[in-house]
Amino acid sequence: MSDSSSPQTPEQRIKELEQQLEETQMKADFFEAVVKVMDRDFGVRISKKRKAELLKKKRSKS
Repeated sequence: MSDSSSPQTPEQRIKELEQQLEETQMKADFFEAVVKVMDRDFGVRISKKRKAELLKKKRSKS
């Protein structure tokens, strides 16, 4: 992520956070697409609560 030996300027921090936000949004879009495919192609329905539980498990593994 960032070099911890020197403090970041506000502009650098904003850029880093924007990159993290973009990556997080891409992941969310991917997981939404997976859920749609599972529902459409395999008839597997995942509720929002279940999605949140799965995402928490995924985050704890990383």
